[in-house]
Amino acid sequence: MLQSSFCQRNAYVTISQKITPGLQCRMEHTIIQQLNDFKAKGNLPSPKGIAIQIIQLAENEETTTQQIARLINNDPALAGRIIKAANLLNPRKVRPIASIMDAVTVLGIKSVRQLALSLSLVADFRSGGCEGFNYPKYWAHSTCTAIAAQELVSRMHLGVPDEAFLLGLLAQIGKLTLATLFPERYSNILEQTDSAALRTLERQELGLDHCQASAWMLADWGMPKVFQEIALHIEAPETAAFQEGERSWRLLQLFHFADQLAEVCTQPPAERCRLVPHLMLLATRIGIETDALTEIGNQVIKGLGEWSSLLSLRTPSIPAFEDILDTAIITPELLDINTPVQIQPAIFKLNILLVEDDRAIQLLYKSLLEKTGHIVRVANNGKAALAMVQASAPQLIISDWVMPEMDGIEFCKALRQNPDWQKIYVFIVTAQESTEKLVEAFEAGVDDYLTKPLNPRVLAARLRAAQRIIQMQQAHEEDRQQLRQFADELAASNKRLQELALTDMLTGLPNRRFGMERLEQEWALSARSGRPVCCLMIDVDHFKSINDNHGHMFGDEALKMVATSLHQAARKQDVVCRLGGEEFLVICTDTDEQAGYQYAERLRLQVAAQNLRIQDTPLHLTVSIGVAGNRSHNSVEAMLHQADERLYAAKAAGRNRTIAN
Repeated sequence: MLQSSFCQRNAYVTISQKITPGLQCRMEHTIIQQLNDFKAKGNLPSPKGIAIQIIQLAENEETTTQQIARLINNDPALAGRIIKAANLLNPRKVRPIASIMDAVTVLGIKSVRQLALSLSLVADFRSGGCEGFNYPKYWAHSTCTAIAAQELVSRMHLGVPDEAFLLGLLAQIGKLTLATLFPERYSNILEQTDSAALRTLERQELGLDHCQASAWMLADWGMPKVFQEIALHIEAPETAAFQEGERSWRLLQLFHFADQLAEVCTQPPAERCRLVPHLMLLATRIGIETDALTEIGNQVIKGLGEWSSLLSLRTPSIPAFEDILDTAIITPELLDINTPVQIQPAIFKLNILLVEDDRAIQLLYKSLLEKTGHIVRVANNGKAALAMVQASAPQLIISDWVMPEMDGIEFCKALRQNPDWQKIYVFIVTAQESTEKLVEAFEAGVDDYLTKPLNPRVLAARLRAAQRIIQMQQAHEEDRQQLRQFADELAASNKRLQELALTDMLTGLPNRRFGMERLEQEWALSARSGRPVCCLMIDVDHFKSINDNHGHMFGDEALKMVATSLHQAARKQDVVCRLGGEEFLVICTDTDEQAGYQYAERLRLQVAAQNLRIQDTPLHLTVSIGVAGNRSHNSVEAMLHQADERLYAAKAAGRNRTIAN
């Protein structure tokens, strides 16, 4: 929380005893002594009249709210401004503040002390003797910084909003201090340089810069040391000694952002366009999305009008903040700004899908991930992301929680419904770490989460954890695919062996073993369904003489021709097998003996129509066939036996014929 307890001091205590060690090491002793001398002579910007009495009275811990209220009421003009300011600092109060007593009670003595100091300074230093110093712009910038800081601290729950306002208003009081102490020299400095090199030239010409002067002034007014450090580093937060993530570090980031937002609001339109992209990048780094940035910007613009009226300030005309943001052209190159934390290049590259609807945040995350070597694709919402996953599944998904059309939780639930996407590693990005929210996310299928604002070091660490899991999954999948390949090869080998075991090598027809097994199956089916089945026993006529007269090679050709003829003439549902030698078996399903006879005759005539030539001499082949059906037999063996007997009967009757009864 921003501190509100101030150090005790008296008129004899020098600033050296209250200044932070960090500021002391940045300022030479002679400079501090010089500032003390200016203070003693009354040359520094300081409150006057009732305001100084309020400040002195508030420093006494025994002072009561009634004493402060009575003192303020002695200056009706100041009292009226404090009441109006108190209402502006507490816009969400149900009951408006109507009296100084209410203001002191609501804000507290310390806050009223700071408010009196601020109002007095604004009233007394609306103009001055430094011709090159733009007093109206300075106060407009300070007021915008104060309003933005108040809004940010309230949203982020990092402290007391009204104290943030007062610190924002005084955070760059050093500029006014230098303009007051060195009007001519400071005017020349402002004419010679731009804002980027201002602090360097200030130190060269004056021995200190305006940030050091701001911290010195806050120390002189007895403000907490954290206030001094924030003022000292507000323009360059990376130079502070705060530990990343601690409360003081986060406060400094917020005040730096508030200062940059004020710069955007108070610059001319052309310069504003140049500054907006950098502001949007800063917003993403502290976890502020574009919609929230627009709300804060509009609140600043509205508040500037209210405070300008109260403080009698001349302020520039500023358009709606959404119109200001519309002028920004965000490109990846704008993200290449210095950052104190760098992510080490990844050894194991990931294919990442980034799901984020905010353009600035999307580019920031994408830049951080691509700098490490990962391959990154982007989608603006869950629906678009699902389509991209369907086209090409990534290894890792980083998805925002709150998005239009389909949010991150709905997207993850839809993702996990597809078995092919179960192993995709999913990060959800959220601004909340409540137990209920995290439970909801993990139950939806999320593997891990990231919080806003994004911390590059945390992102790198969690990416490494995800990489280890993805690598193990990939190794497991490679092992599984290899085992599957081995299994497929083994199955194919077994299938080839089985085919070899059940196939006649000469003719390519199923062999005797296959034929007998198939006949048993058809017999069983016929027994259950009542359908008829019959078998044809076929023998090549005079085959021994072919072998004896023409040789076994020619005999093999004869068998191949017969096999081809039988296979071509057979029906698709029938099975033609070679039993061995010159014998063949045909299994005819849904066929009785009468139909089998007609079918056998067709086969016999098909074979008889073929011509085999030996050295240009034609050779006529014929077959004899025996037919038997299952209707008159009680077993496969009996049916085969009868078909075999009828085959021999056909041979005995003169060959080249079919016998079925």
